[in-house]
Amino acid sequence: MIKNIVKVAIPVVFLVMVAMSCKKDFYKLVNPQTEQVNEPVITGKLAIIHPGMLHTAADFTFVKSKVDAGLAPWKDGYDKLNSSTLLNLSYTASPTVKLIRGGGSLEEPEADNYANAMRDSHAAYQMGLKWKLSGDDRYAAKAVEILNAWARVCKSISGDSNKALASGIYGLSFANAAELVRGYSGWAVADFNTYKQWMLDVFYPVASDFLQRHNGTCPSHYWTNWDAANMCAVMAIGILTDDMAKIEFAITYFKRGVGNGNIDNAITSTHNVNGEVLGQGQESGRDQGHGVLVISLLGSFCQMAYNVGEDLFAYKNNKFLSLCEYTAKYNYTDAGGAFPYTVPFSPYVRYFNANCASSETLTEVSAVSRGDVRPSWELVYNHYAKLKGVGAKYSQLFAEKVRPEGGGSQYGPNSGGYDQLGFGTLMYSK
Repeated sequence: MIKNIVKVAIPVVFLVMVAMSCKKDFYKLVNPQTEQVNEPVITGKLAIIHPGMLHTAADFTFVKSKVDAGLAPWKDGYDKLNSSTLLNLSYTASPTVKLIRGGGSLEEPEADNYANAMRDSHAAYQMGLKWKLSGDDRYAAKAVEILNAWARVCKSISGDSNKALASGIYGLSFANAAELVRGYSGWAVADFNTYKQWMLDVFYPVASDFLQRHNGTCPSHYWTNWDAANMCAVMAIGILTDDMAKIEFAITYFKRGVGNGNIDNAITSTHNVNGEVLGQGQESGRDQGHGVLVISLLGSFCQMAYNVGEDLFAYKNNKFLSLCEYTAKYNYTDAGGAFPYTVPFSPYVRYFNANCASSETLTEVSAVSRGDVRPSWELVYNHYAKLKGVGAKYSQLFAEKVRPEGGGSQYGPNSGGYDQLGFGTLMYSK
C-alpha cells in the first residue's frame, strides 16, 4: 500500500513543483496574446531629430501658419493654451530635494509633494509651446528658469511603489518641456547639459528599473498605465540625451516586453463586432479613468516613436487603434449625457504579487469613472483618420466632443488632470 502511495505521490509532487516554477508565466498561457513573432524588433530607420518627441520643427511651422491665419481648429486650440493659469510669466517654480509620490508609507514617511513636479513640468511645457508659436523669448526664458530650478534642487525620487508613477509621468513631461526650449539661445550650454544629466540621474534609473524588475513582483502585477508611463519616460529621455539604445529598448518593450506595456498584454482580447475591430484593454475591467489614461500614455509613446522613425501606430495592423476604439466607444456620451454604445468583454485573469502567487478574474467591463474626459483623442483621430486615412469612428466622436483640447490646470487640480500634456487640437490637427 505504501509503495503504491509513493508511486502516486512522486509524480504529483513533481507536477506541483513544475507548476510552481512556471506560475510566474502562467498568465501568458491564460491570456496568450503575449506570443512572440519572428520579425525584426526595429523595422523603421531610426533617427533622432530636434525638436522631436511629441512635436517636430515641421509641426510648429505648420501649426504657426494656421494660428497666424486665425484658422479653426488651431486658433481655438491656441486660445485654449492662452487661457491656462500656468501660462503666466510671473509663475514661480517649487522644486523639492526629494520628489515624493507614495509618502506617508514605511518606505517614505514624508508627505507627498509630487504636485509641485506635475504643475511645474506642465508650466514649462506650456511656456515652450507659447514660445514656439509666438516667438516671444520671455516664455522660453521662463521655461528655462523652471527647468533649471528643478535640475539644481531635486536629487531623487522617493516614496513607496508609487514613485514609479512619478518617474514615468513626470519624466515624460519634464523631458518634453526641455525638448521644446533646447534651441533657445538663452539656455546656457552648461545648464542644458546639467539638466540632461539630471534626467539621467534622477528619472531614468527609476523608470528603467521598474520596467525590468517591477519591484520584484509578477510581470502582470502592475496595470498597463504604470508600464506605459515609464516606457514614455525612457523614450523621451533617450531622445533628449541622443541615446539610441534607450529608444530601442523602449520600442522593443512595446513589442516584446514582459509587462503590461507590451501592446499584446495591454490588449487582452480582440473583438470583431459587425466589422469593427475593438481591442479590450487590460484596464477595461478595472475602471475607465485608468483605461483612458492608457490611451493618453500609449498615444504619446507611439507619437514619439513615430517621430524617430518607428511606426508603432501601424504595428500589427493598427492594433493600438483597436484599443482606442474600444475605449472611446464605451466612454463616449452623446449630447444628452447618455452612453449610446456598449462593448463586449472577455474574462481576463490577472496574476499579481510576488511570483504571481495571487490572481483575480475580471468578468465585465467596469462602469467606474465611465465617461472620463482626458485630452487624449485628437492625436489618435488625426493620425489614423486624417494622416493615414484609416477609419477611427469612436475616437473621432470623442475628439469632437472634447475639442478644443486643453492641458494641465484645465482638467482639475488633481494628478489625473496632469497625467497627459494635452493640447492635441492645437498640435495634432491636420
